[in-house]
Amino acid sequence: MNTRFTRRDALSLLGTAGSLAFSSPSRPLATDSGAIPQAGGAPADQDKKWKGSALGNLYPFIKREQQRTRQRLAYLNRQPRDLEAWKAEARSRVFDSLGYHPDPCEPRATILERVDKGDYIRERLTFHTAPGVEVPAYLLVPKRARLPAPAVLALHDHSGFYYWGKERIVENENEHPMIAEFRRARYDGVSYPVTLARHGYVVLTIDMFYFGDRRLILDEDLERGINDHSKIESPETIGQINDRNGKAEHVVYKNMIDAGFTWAGVLVWDDVRSLDYLQTRPEADPKRIACTGLSVGGFRTNFLAGLDPRIKAACIAGWMTSFRSLLPRYESYTVPAGWPPGLLDDLDYPDVGSLTMPNPLMVVHGSRDSLFPPDGVRAAFQTLAHCYQAIGKPERFQTVTFDGEHKFPLEAQRRMVAWFDRWV
Repeated sequence: MNTRFTRRDALSLLGTAGSLAFSSPSRPLATDSGAIPQAGGAPADQDKKWKGSALGNLYPFIKREQQRTRQRLAYLNRQPRDLEAWKAEARSRVFDSLGYHPDPCEPRATILERVDKGDYIRERLTFHTAPGVEVPAYLLVPKRARLPAPAVLALHDHSGFYYWGKERIVENENEHPMIAEFRRARYDGVSYPVTLARHGYVVLTIDMFYFGDRRLILDEDLERGINDHSKIESPETIGQINDRNGKAEHVVYKNMIDAGFTWAGVLVWDDVRSLDYLQTRPEADPKRIACTGLSVGGFRTNFLAGLDPRIKAACIAGWMTSFRSLLPRYESYTVPAGWPPGLLDDLDYPDVGSLTMPNPLMVVHGSRDSLFPPDGVRAAFQTLAHCYQAIGKPERFQTVTFDGEHKFPLEAQRRMVAWFDRWV
């Protein structure tokens, strides 16, 4: 069996077998200062003219333009004397690049269901992040914690699994076998938001744009009576929906760009507005909020922690690299949210994460994660470590590595909870 799991694998497996199967137990984790073992992804083939890149003969041109970027606003390049002034300038540049600035609106939340789970309450609800944009969510409220309690925004992954979003990380009664299999593969079978709630945290998770109840639905679906959220489809139909949504990503992204905004902008705005909603809840302490997520959830965590000072601690799992290192051979694993156009000339991915300083940041990475080049991961770790050293707070940046694939294993989840207990 191929033990490396990629977005492409997910689409293939969901489209054919209707379920996910894995067999790759992870070895114990290590806390280190940046050493990254060789990952399982295929490195560039130096014997080939275009290094084996999926871009083929276009690779030299695109790579050359990428390498011309200078990351002019990066902390280590700027070496600013005033940390807060630098963050304000860099954050403004990031928000400009995201290009998504909807009119403000009230959350207008609606509680759809409230379930007593014994040691916590699970609410299913919706709230608005922009006029006409209603976002489905779960809120978990601990019953034995002293309220208001610290809160965590839990951000779900991509994985080519579009049919469900928040349900993949928040356990439900009688959940579909595909969800259970997926959670075993990605999270060692654990619903980490439930773990956090039982540990005393208020937890909010939403359906990310294009996933779950926000997934793509076409006119032909309505005509066929499928994909309308009123029922759960067969595994075969779910696989077809996942496959189609994956193939349609580039069409959706292209039209968003043509319309003047970015996919990343929608994700960041929704997550910022999720914090706004959390602050309306009397159960949550507005001064003690953390965030975490795997894969694209890690991408979102990096941006949210970097851009919103209300995040007091963060844990990024399975998404940390220098974007300058993706070409060649890793270009196929990027997603439309990947990087706002033009931003790389000012900031690389870890530079955005450094905007959270002096707040604490943990990064989790599997040494056999095939989505990211080892040199890119190593460069990102070093950048962040040097940034925290430069401000005199090296203890506030921690890397946790494990001998495994693209996942958020149980031991890393435990490290995350301990990290939040320490800093939030």
